[in-house]
Amino acid sequence: MGMTVTHETIRAMVRGDAEEAADLLRRGDFGERLDFFHWALTQPAIGPIVAEQEGRIVGTGVGSAHGQTGWVGVIFVAPERRGGGLGRRVTRAVIDDLEARGCRTQILIASPMGRPIYERAGFTVLDRQVRFAIDGLPPDDGPTDPRIRAFATSDFDAILALDRWATGEDRLVVLRALVTPSSTLVAVDEEDRVRGYLARTPWRGGALIAPDPDDALRLLERRRSSTGVSGRAGAGVLASNTAGRDALCAAGWEEELGGVRMIRGEPLDWHPEGIFGQFNGALG
Repeated sequence: MGMTVTHETIRAMVRGDAEEAADLLRRGDFGERLDFFHWALTQPAIGPIVAEQEGRIVGTGVGSAHGQTGWVGVIFVAPERRGGGLGRRVTRAVIDDLEARGCRTQILIASPMGRPIYERAGFTVLDRQVRFAIDGLPPDDGPTDPRIRAFATSDFDAILALDRWATGEDRLVVLRALVTPSSTLVAVDEEDRVRGYLARTPWRGGALIAPDPDDALRLLERRRSSTGVSGRAGAGVLASNTAGRDALCAAGWEEELGGVRMIRGEPLDWHPEGIFGQFNGALG
């Protein structure tokens, strides 16, 4: 008697898929992604996809186009579907979509499980992610730091320039969607010029760009206060950012190595010493 082989269909995610896809990731200990999926489905620069088998979602992937650079993220395959090449096919579908949108460079953060898949797709190691964490603080009711203030719309061009310098990417569309006076703080100098920014997201996470580690630490202190005493504040840097890592360790932050940042395609003109936090693994 012959064996029936059921193949997966890889297609664009639609709004009705978000809860099922997020539940798949929750059950796989991949974190909470529902709010991100809902947001991503409204963004023209972001392409979430799913792998479906017999009406059931068994895999996910997300591509984010930042000008000529794209991010590959949220690559996940249900445990019972692993080992048959589905992860490779989902990754390839995301890469193909990014290339069709003009992304000549693709970036991702790889776990040990995913790294062999990405290496076979042509990715090489660019740097290593380093996570930092520290206990939160109570809301600060004392004197405020005069060089930290809420984002104003007139700051946007300066934030965009800092972001492009640090990441080597054009995240204009993402920044327009996520940087607001209620979500974003800026570090400024004596003449009120922007020296760094911290943008929180509707999901857990937030980008922090600051060329000077002292500015980054001042922004992170505000993050600790917003986290509260019952939580843990986080930061994310690159291993090559030795000055930033030293500053965080000296301030009592605890360091833990994370995944590797990998690249495929054209080289990236970036400054990792200015990166102290990411929106998430699908946006950088």
